[in-house]
Amino acid sequence: MSDTTIRLDSAVRDKLRALADEDHVTLGDLLGRLAEREQYQREMRRANEVMDRMQREDSAAWHEYLSELRTFEAGTAGDGLAGAAADWPEYNDREHNDAASADSAVPGR
Repeated sequence: MSDTTIRLDSAVRDKLRALADEDHVTLGDLLGRLAEREQYQREMRRANEVMDRMQREDSAAWHEYLSELRTFEAGTAGDGLAGAAADWPEYNDREHNDAASADSAVPGR
């Protein structure tokens, strides 16, 4: 493992240190978690953009995707896994389920 120096405003450093102390982790561990969270959120935003574009520009592909989710759900219903509707809000196709009001296909939006 190599060390590096990062220049921070003292106010930012103090906030980060307080968060790290609260979680009983090192500053490096906290920064690593924050970086992973930011990377995940960016990936989810990109996935949302792709799904939004698919919904707008290729309705047939979007409905095929939803059909695949339903097939997966039917195949896993008996094995104790959670339902796709809970894990994938886009599964709640508004045309087939008026009660669904998912604004985002993927979390982190």
